[in-house]
Amino acid sequence: MTPAEVPQKWDHEADVIIVGGGTAGLPAAVIVAEAGLNTTLLEARPALGGSFNMVVGGFCAPGCEEQKAAGITDDSPDLFYEDLVNICGADPEIARAYADNVLDSYKMLVEEGVEFPGLIPLPRHSRRRVLGWLLGFGPKMVKAAEGRARRVGVEILTRHRALRLIVNPQTDRVIGLTVDTGGEIKNFRAKRAVILTSGGFGRNREMVAEYAPHMVNCVPKMPVSHLGDGLKMGMDAGAATKDMGIAVAGSWPVDVETHSECIWALDWGGIMVNVHGKRFHDESSSEGFYGRMTEAAMRQPGSVYWVVFNEDIMNNIGRIEGTDKRNMEHVKDVEKCNRIITSSLDELAEKAGINAEGLKEAIEKYNSDIDNFGYDTVCGRKHQMGEARPLAKITPPYYAIKSVTATTSMKGGLKINARGQVLNQYDETIPGLYAAGETTGGLHTKTYLLGIMSSSAFTQGIIAARNAVKEPAA
Repeated sequence: MTPAEVPQKWDHEADVIIVGGGTAGLPAAVIVAEAGLNTTLLEARPALGGSFNMVVGGFCAPGCEEQKAAGITDDSPDLFYEDLVNICGADPEIARAYADNVLDSYKMLVEEGVEFPGLIPLPRHSRRRVLGWLLGFGPKMVKAAEGRARRVGVEILTRHRALRLIVNPQTDRVIGLTVDTGGEIKNFRAKRAVILTSGGFGRNREMVAEYAPHMVNCVPKMPVSHLGDGLKMGMDAGAATKDMGIAVAGSWPVDVETHSECIWALDWGGIMVNVHGKRFHDESSSEGFYGRMTEAAMRQPGSVYWVVFNEDIMNNIGRIEGTDKRNMEHVKDVEKCNRIITSSLDELAEKAGINAEGLKEAIEKYNSDIDNFGYDTVCGRKHQMGEARPLAKITPPYYAIKSVTATTSMKGGLKINARGQVLNQYDETIPGLYAAGETTGGLHTKTYLLGIMSSSAFTQGIIAARNAVKEPAA
């Protein structure tokens, strides 16, 4: 495959064209337009927002006003950078750029009237720096970023799906792309640069099967437009990739039938077992990312597993620590699951289709470990979530939810440098081509630090745009 041929005439021209109007694309468009350049933002779907509309977790913002109000004055870009490199195994240059510019993302949204909720504790962050929970905040943040983009003159074209990059064969420079405008293919010229921000490939079953075959039966929870378009376009133009081996990252456990989330039961002390009744992973996300445990779950027999908990845990789900309030959306998620509720493990095993002896052995061992040692000796679990709250025994009445793993975001993609430029196999920049967000790799090589996905994509969009506007006009 080769990029599209240079057309004899162009149907549309702009200084910079951004592909994808979501978490990274919207701020990128704002930055380009505020630099006084003609800016076109292409979005395949009828409306903007992408994954940003669906955010439920947190927005990482070291140095934010909420930290200051909480008395946290010792956080810094340097400390955040160290977390990214030491915990995530992030590319040092990409991590440095993110850490140094992330507060600009926060400020842009605050300037547009976004009022973030307070800080939440998440595992392995050196300081409490993540704002959340953001359930219901996505549309507000999209509206804020889109409003600013329109106000500064960004040309927004929805129902426009970019197909292939157009490269000048004499200079190897990306100079445009072919675009499906709704049944008609047109040639769009980018006089300075193209920025790819079209998300990951979680909805492309063939690509998931290629890079992570054990994850092919996961339930995709990302936008339907996450088909790997940006990744394919970049690779077609000679781009290298980064972290593709871990790109397909597990997310929440969900009910196999309703697809409603049941991770909240694990956060408050539930356990996971396979069809044999055996536990297979620490359920606390102590390593900082729940995807490790839910990916391990997809390697269990039949790629299914059960989240097992009890009534005490059910009554704590959604509880906001330090208050009498509960996040009722978390409660509703679990209530939407098909819950098996019994007073005996034998009955639970029979109704769930789990080996009864294995289940009883696993729970008896788990409970006795809590009594004898205060922690679980089988999988090394020491807390309910991260380092929060001591373990709770699993006692009657028992609950079980048959589960499968969902995917929400990809953790690998095109290889970029700290400026957001796309690189080829020799680490040379591909002239005129930038990328940001889920379309790229480099931040999550070892693991994912919870709560950074949205702010990293937003920030990378800003970084890529700031450098794209410096490109000389073709």
